[in-house]
Amino acid sequence: MVVTKKEILFKVSTAGLILTNSMAEMMAKGTWTSKLLINFYDQDSKGGHQVFDGSKEEGATVFEPMLFLSHQIDETTNISGNFTLDAWSAESDTIMDANTGESGEGIGGQSRTSANVSYAKETESGTWTPRIGYSSEYDYSSINTGLNWSRAFAEDNFVLNINGQYFKDKNKLFNYTTELIGDGENKNVYSFDISATQMLTRNSIVLFGLSYINQKGALESIRNTVAYQGARTTEELPNSRSRNAYYTQYIHALNDNHALSFKYRYYNDDWDLSAHSAETSLRSFIQDEDGFIELSYRYHDQDQTKYYTQEYNGKDEFRTSDSDLASFSSHRFGFHYSYSLGEKALPFVTFDEVDLTTGAYHYFRSNDLSYNTVQFGIGVQF
Repeated sequence: MVVTKKEILFKVSTAGLILTNSMAEMMAKGTWTSKLLINFYDQDSKGGHQVFDGSKEEGATVFEPMLFLSHQIDETTNISGNFTLDAWSAESDTIMDANTGESGEGIGGQSRTSANVSYAKETESGTWTPRIGYSSEYDYSSINTGLNWSRAFAEDNFVLNINGQYFKDKNKLFNYTTELIGDGENKNVYSFDISATQMLTRNSIVLFGLSYINQKGALESIRNTVAYQGARTTEELPNSRSRNAYYTQYIHALNDNHALSFKYRYYNDDWDLSAHSAETSLRSFIQDEDGFIELSYRYHDQDQTKYYTQEYNGKDEFRTSDSDLASFSSHRFGFHYSYSLGEKALPFVTFDEVDLTTGAYHYFRSNDLSYNTVQFGIGVQF
């Protein structure tokens, strides 16, 4: 059976294979949706040359509940938001001198709160979505805003999406002279993204896009140091960074129930870091299309930034030992399952639809870092 245009545009792409607001349909007037997503993340690493005590340990455990809410005000207007609370334990984030970290009277457990709200309005000129958000943790805070515009052309066969964002951040760094955390230094981030989605045939879609990010201000991390003559010295980085990414995605529906996705992304910046990423996934609808299973694999390969070094030579102005800025290759394997229970009646409320999701991901890379992520979620519509 040949898959129809509507099935491709809305059954496949809105299910998550093409991640773009331009494919989302407005819900029925007055509809509320809510989803609680819980992530558990466990990281193991012995390749962190930036860790103060020289142990290279970057172990971390993260518990992350996320709440998403959305309300359809009328046929053309939607308001949505989400709230996230991260709680984690990570020794390398708190080992900054002899008195902090696991063995001292340091920071101990850490947490981050973040939230954002967006307002989508569908007009004759397209769908406009302004948003505002914030994020706060012990060493970093951010207030951000953005505007997204999308519009469909050629009977919905072509969709253009443009997004701009601004982040006004405060980055708190550790002073190795006073052994105190600073009040915070300014960091400004500007980002711009443009993408286009084109229906190629009745069962295939292609997307092309590019992103540009410009960062200015304090770009160092509170936790990073560099080895120097048997001791440690601070990480020093330029106060600006320009970053570019070019990406594409192709989706092909094999039949009514199975779709393949292929993604590729090329990244470079003015710190001479470049990277290639490729991802493929297979999504299969099951249980009379009430559920689906997705299997995915992602490969990433990058060259190190020109400022990366494991031992400071005492001459260069800039240096970092951050393992994320080193040369490495990585692999990620993923499994995701989602199932709709349909309408469910409870003693005091009836939900129009209840969805359950679960996922598991395993990641490892060549410079001795790996992690496992487990995800559970429940969503309701009423």
